[in-house]
Amino acid sequence: MTDPSLDLDAYRRRIGFDGPFAANRATLEALIARHAATLAFENVEVLAGRVPRLDLAALVDKMVRRRRGGYCFEQNGLFLAVLQQAGFAVRTLEARVRAGVPAEGVTGRTHMALAVTLEAEELLVDVGFGGFAPGAPLALASRVPQDDGASTYRFADTEGDLMLQCRTSEGWTDCYRLLPSRPEPVDREMGNWFVATHPQAFLRHNLLVSRSTPRGRLTLHNDLLSLRPPGAAPLEARSVDTGAELADVLADGFGLEIEAADLEAVRRVLERRPAGT
Repeated sequence: MTDPSLDLDAYRRRIGFDGPFAANRATLEALIARHAATLAFENVEVLAGRVPRLDLAALVDKMVRRRRGGYCFEQNGLFLAVLQQAGFAVRTLEARVRAGVPAEGVTGRTHMALAVTLEAEELLVDVGFGGFAPGAPLALASRVPQDDGASTYRFADTEGDLMLQCRTSEGWTDCYRLLPSRPEPVDREMGNWFVATHPQAFLRHNLLVSRSTPRGRLTLHNDLLSLRPPGAAPLEARSVDTGAELADVLADGFGLEIEAADLEAVRRVLERRPAGT
């Protein structure tokens, strides 16, 4: 069933996709690549004190018409609708984020990803995990390393769950822990509310922006701009020191059209952070 909230032609123009629109692997890979290169992961909405809306009309308005990005619930929510309209068999997944979390730390079910079934094989699809988002579908049943063209990933069985890991210059890094449960839309609403409003939620106090580029994955974490080249090469990094430079990086590096009031809100959040964090 076609959802009138999704203007598929506008989405195709937004990401620069002019290929055939069929439910096959070639189309899936091309859509992931173009989406990741165009629609940046970003949490400016949360830093400006708002809870992102997850209804499809709002996602289309923000990311397609207003040329913004979004975080996992937004990115994968929009991509879910696109894949469904293209005829893919797709369902939602939920996960506990592990990237940057101490081994003993327990995290909530605050990440949304997708599973696409093609030719009886179930594939992980995720355009909403910032700097570690896989750039190609990954076979969920496989336990051998899988290359997405820029990075190498693998799945590891972990106490009944499935851990996604990415190979970096420091070795295998945990990304997130996929759960066997099948989330309902209300679960995404709850996760979205927690991420946007909980006093200790990471994305309430940190700027995180990322997108795919021809040279690698470009990420802005607070005032640190880094590029993760293909393979397991070390990061290339530099600081973003002024408000004017921040605005330029968001516009030129990530293609984001951020309103002045929201830029000021981001700047205030960064100024509140202790030096050296």
